[in-house]
Amino acid sequence: MSIHRTQPPALSKALGYRFRDPSLLVQALRHTSAAHERGGTSFQRLEFLGDAALSHAVAELLFRRWPEASEGQLTRARAVLVRRQTLAGIATSVGLGEHLELGGGLAGTPASPSLLADALEALLAAILLDGGWRAFTTVVRRLFGPLLATLQLEQLPLEEPKSALQELAQHHGLPLPSYRLVRVEGPEHLRTYVFEVELAGRVLATGSGSSKRAAQQDAARRGLEVLAAGQPPDAAGMGGGDGVTGPMTRP
Repeated sequence: MSIHRTQPPALSKALGYRFRDPSLLVQALRHTSAAHERGGTSFQRLEFLGDAALSHAVAELLFRRWPEASEGQLTRARAVLVRRQTLAGIATSVGLGEHLELGGGLAGTPASPSLLADALEALLAAILLDGGWRAFTTVVRRLFGPLLATLQLEQLPLEEPKSALQELAQHHGLPLPSYRLVRVEGPEHLRTYVFEVELAGRVLATGSGSSKRAAQQDAARRGLEVLAAGQPPDAAGMGGGDGVTGPMTRP
């Protein structure tokens, strides 16, 4: 679709926000496929900022809502609220897919959940740059408030892999796990991301997924399996030397 430097009324109403600088909105709605075809800047850099800012804002909301919750509970709650499935659902609820500027084989086809989630992060980053932190957090509360209101600590998944691996590392006094993008496979509209997870200086495992977050979760899950089996990193064929070498179990 053609993107004009005017703001879609329906989108502005759903967000409860109107841009002072419409060019930021234009960028937030422009996918890399459209940028390659027609020029301009895609939403990739905004997505990076939005991912980090959203994680911080949601963490603060959760911290204030549950003052007695443990770090592990808050981490799992945040994971539920910022996961791809949740972001894609919110993007769909505000009709974001209808306003994206797509190119190539993506034009005219429904946006994938991964694309919608990325676009929502980019859109939130654009709001942050346009209106500042207060405007940003106001929109975040508007969009995530209904989900936050129904979220119950006792119903949170206990085995969200990245959180579980992080808690495990902290329990054993180890540095936090780190994730590195190894490669990207497949055509642009059907990407597969491959990440490896490193703990205590050694690569534990490699995982893949249709989004960066999904690939990191897969790598974390495989890493937990390696540790649960009591395998050192080199036994998994992913690294060598002396790193984490004994069985580790969650506290």
